[in-house]
Amino acid sequence: MLLKNQLSIKHIIKKSVSGNENTLFLMIHGYGSNEKDLFYLEKDIPKNFFIISIQGLYSIGIDKYSWYDIDFNDEKKFINIIQAKKTIEKISFFIHEAIKEYQLKENPIWICGFSQGAILSYAIALKNSDKIKKIIALSGYLENRLLPNKMNDCTDLEFFISHGRYDTIIPVNWSKEGLKFLKQKKIFSFFYKEYESGHTLNNLNYQDLINWIKKSLINKNLNHE
Repeated sequence: MLLKNQLSIKHIIKKSVSGNENTLFLMIHGYGSNEKDLFYLEKDIPKNFFIISIQGLYSIGIDKYSWYDIDFNDEKKFINIIQAKKTIEKISFFIHEAIKEYQLKENPIWICGFSQGAILSYAIALKNSDKIKKIIALSGYLENRLLPNKMNDCTDLEFFISHGRYDTIIPVNWSKEGLKFLKQKKIFSFFYKEYESGHTLNNLNYQDLINWIKKSLINKNLNHE
């Protein structure tokens, strides 16, 4: 694990075991965390992924980063929309850079985000639905103000969406609202579950996530036989 600086966003990587596979699995951490936060998932994620975990653009303390400013006291300003939209553009460009730099597959791409990273993951995936096909949104929600004005056909996207029932940072009902949007866009392939937890992943949530990843890979292989 080495923090790399040669591309537009600092990141750490874990190369895939199979050099022929090279499917990108991009991790986006939450507010006040860093690129190591979600990287612990790598021990249970199948080895045919090329894992990249990126570091937030804004430093807010020692080893603490964010992707945009938030106001915890004002629901309407919970997201700095201007900053967030710029970050979406920067991460979308970074994906293009990483594919070229590490010679990765352009399709499908997996994207996994927690909290602030999950909010971004929705928007980035719907903006780049020609490449990103699997989205893991942990303790986040779909923010309509961040969505692109024009979207391609998104019906083949697959989502894993999880939330803690006792989340005091992002209320669970915010997450539920996103399900209505997905159904409106005829995106019906999603796993949604609430857990007996707060703004975190408990053990059951973790196991369901890993099982969903493995099952998705099995289904992909069956469909190509």
